[in-house]
Amino acid sequence: MTRKLPHALFTLILGFVFSGNAHAATYYVAANGSDSNNGTSQSSPWAHAPGMSAATGLAASTRINAGDSIIFRGGDTWHFNSTAPSISTWKWTANGSSGSDIYIGVDQTWYTGSSWTRPVLTGDNPASTSFVGSCAHDLSNTAPISIDGTYWQFDNFEITGICWSSTGNNGNGFFTANAGPGQFSNIYCHGWTATSGSSDNFPCFTAFFSGSTDITVGPGVVVDGSDSPHFTAGSSSCQSIRGDACASGQAMNGSRFANVYQSVFRYVSNILVTSDCKTIHDNLFEYLYETYSGASGVQHPNVMNCLGGTANTDLYFYNNTIRNTFVHEDVYLALRTNAYVFNNVFFNNMSCPSGCSPAGFMYVNNAGGANSTVSFYFYNNTVDSSSLVDFAPSNAPLLPFSGNGIFQNNHFIGISSLGGAYTNSGAASLKVSDNGNEVYQTVSAANGQGYTASNNYAPTGSSGATVGTGANLSGNCSVFSSDNDFCMGTSGSVLEANGSGGQLANFPAISMTSRPASTAWDAGAYMYGSSTSKLNPPTNLSATVQ
Repeated sequence: MTRKLPHALFTLILGFVFSGNAHAATYYVAANGSDSNNGTSQSSPWAHAPGMSAATGLAASTRINAGDSIIFRGGDTWHFNSTAPSISTWKWTANGSSGSDIYIGVDQTWYTGSSWTRPVLTGDNPASTSFVGSCAHDLSNTAPISIDGTYWQFDNFEITGICWSSTGNNGNGFFTANAGPGQFSNIYCHGWTATSGSSDNFPCFTAFFSGSTDITVGPGVVVDGSDSPHFTAGSSSCQSIRGDACASGQAMNGSRFANVYQSVFRYVSNILVTSDCKTIHDNLFEYLYETYSGASGVQHPNVMNCLGGTANTDLYFYNNTIRNTFVHEDVYLALRTNAYVFNNVFFNNMSCPSGCSPAGFMYVNNAGGANSTVSFYFYNNTVDSSSLVDFAPSNAPLLPFSGNGIFQNNHFIGISSLGGAYTNSGAASLKVSDNGNEVYQTVSAANGQGYTASNNYAPTGSSGATVGTGANLSGNCSVFSSDNDFCMGTSGSVLEANGSGGQLANFPAISMTSRPASTAWDAGAYMYGSSTSKLNPPTNLSATVQ
């Protein structure tokens, strides 16, 4: 006789079999732990995480499943060499699942010391703002952390002390993602060094792999090379191929970085190269210099080099501040469909002390396989004369721009007409439309009304030229971005500030000022209101390592 399980019991069993979180577990890792512990409580932590080459015992043999968490104790340090506790290298292979990512990060209530700080992963090379003669611990051609699993999140680590002396582009980074989807959040990457004979080949994040999965960077990521090699223009130590100010280090180099948000990138020679760009918002990009290396294959400096994206996918670039960048190429946007560029602040860019004279700051191209109709929307931005849009010619693998350039509600400083705000250096076809409500000011007129570089050209009073002079475009809120931020004044990007865990990228907790639903908007990136002055990112930041 065949007996059947009761339907309710059968359903319950299925729930345990197919639910990604049914068997979710949390494991703990501390510098004073033991790999023979069970790792399942703060009182019995492992010394290593699964995948670390130095792991033994249960830390090496335990299988990590979808929905599991690996918690590192705050304030502890692990080493990419033989110093205990040693990581040596860390290869992450566990797979999460959709809706059940594996979390590798922290619980800020668990720490050693008087207060919580990030766990530190270090190469133990002393920080230096100059080149070093040799690396005490050379990580050339090494991937300190490589990720081969899917559906993961690495959160709240400090990465420092990396040194390299190699030449050529080896494709490795501090974090090397070989699979996804995945997310890096609240990572503080700084304090790298290099020898003068090396090439600039060690990004904080690398993601070269095929497929259509996305890597997200943010929120809270800080890549800050202010305590790493960087040099002023004309320095005898600078090997820049252009002879300009130069720096070492790249932030993100790969094919799969699709979403970058609420993060800070500064004092590096390259920030983002990707062929899967989708959303770039609420970031601070500053002090981007030429690379020190002229070696073949080294990436040239860009704030963003977008080589395209998924077919029929729009690109959203908003609420970013880009300032004080000293390179000959800044932003490349290669379009497949439309680009929505709004609420950004761009100033003091493209200064090129060796005499380079690029046509623009934001180069707009078509990607291979672009739709027959491509439109570039440039709305509610605050821009000075160093940050022009260029509808550009081909630059393999990018194609000449062919489509529409549409402008409205911008604040142009040091620019007297729309014709002075963009150039056409080789578009295959270009139709420019000025939908109106632009504000043009000389620098002296803008400064006289309180729009200055020291406050990122935000309005300081209700009588400023941008206040109440924009068109109301409330009907486009959801078209320009899914979070409706088009109908807000800029967030002022994100702040880098010293916090209890070292450098932090702090997204303003205060709400952005809403643009009115039925009356006139302000022109430019800002919507004037009582919160405006509180949202601007600070100037003259410097890194403090804790």
